[in-house]
Amino acid sequence: MEMFRRTFAEINLDNLTHNIRVLQKAFPQRFLCPMVKANAYGHGDVKLALHLEKLGIENLGVCLIEEGLLLRKNGVKANILVFRGFDKEGAKAIINNDMTAVVSSWDQIEALEQVADDKVRVHVKFDTGMNRLGFRVEEAQKVFDRLNNHAKIEVKALCTHLYIGENANELDQTSAHQLQKLNKVSEIFKSMNVFCHALNSSGILNLMQMQQDGVKDSTHPLMLQNWGVRPGLMIYGYSSLGRPDVGDLKPVMTLKSVVNTYRQVKTGETVSYGAKWTAQRESVIAVVSIGYGDGYHRLLSNQTHVLFAGQRAPITGTVCMDYLMIDVTDIVAGKDLNSFKDKEVTLFGWDPEGHLLSADEIAKKAHSISYEMLTGVGERVPRVYVGKGI
Repeated sequence: MEMFRRTFAEINLDNLTHNIRVLQKAFPQRFLCPMVKANAYGHGDVKLALHLEKLGIENLGVCLIEEGLLLRKNGVKANILVFRGFDKEGAKAIINNDMTAVVSSWDQIEALEQVADDKVRVHVKFDTGMNRLGFRVEEAQKVFDRLNNHAKIEVKALCTHLYIGENANELDQTSAHQLQKLNKVSEIFKSMNVFCHALNSSGILNLMQMQQDGVKDSTHPLMLQNWGVRPGLMIYGYSSLGRPDVGDLKPVMTLKSVVNTYRQVKTGETVSYGAKWTAQRESVIAVVSIGYGDGYHRLLSNQTHVLFAGQRAPITGTVCMDYLMIDVTDIVAGKDLNSFKDKEVTLFGWDPEGHLLSADEIAKKAHSISYEMLTGVGERVPRVYVGKGI
């Protein structure tokens, strides 16, 4: 995309590499499947998938068949797990493009049976409490009987999804119960020589914390077996536990823009739609070329800050579709405003001086989560990749 407006998301592949190396060091012998669904959480799925392959990643996770097809079209060779359901046509697309179906229902088994010519590999998902997708645990024996020695389907793994992964280190909480259930299911499938994957970013970080603390209790649900890991948010540099000390993760995306113009606002004058902000003094307001049309939430109006010239500048007034306004009065006081022409603004991520404005902090102001801040960055915001090998 040609860039006439200097609003873009800078994607630091060195930071992505760092986060992946943390995982590879912590879990050298485990099934590792980074999630690149939803355009790699807003970071650009094709670029990131190709980079992950260079780092030795052999498995990638997507939600949609369409996401997997896009990766294949652009040369991604890794095994691609498709987690969403599918019909007969979807089964054909998965098989024809050498992807791996995560099977969650009887209908999906039937779809594969109808279209498969040769034996296809699948992972089977069990619902251990999320109540979204997967076979019920009570159906495990029936599923095994259906797929055991199947002429067309080979079960390679079992999986589930933790719905409160933040408590995975606790013995009598939801994650523990889920892992115990999947462990029992795996006993039924033992003759198939399957492995299990269950740990999302929260579960992974809890396990890393236990490893860091030297815990070696083989009876703990996190240690019942070598659970495969499916990191999502953490590879993009954020901890769903709110523990930046665990994993030493580095945020990958920085959302940037520039000042379009400056307005001299008199005491008592208002700024933006709805007159939600009134100047209490003579003020200098910078107009920044980004808005909710780019994925920067309107809920952040008058609620948070950006980084400008190494300092925090508050958002003033309502965030517009294409612009937002910030109060830079104190920052530019006594200085030549011309020296701030086209000044870069950091909406979240790293500023040129090395300060970090976390997407977590911004998300809290929007009554949301960092996942939404990252994935919400719109299509009209170019992704610009930096780091070694670019």
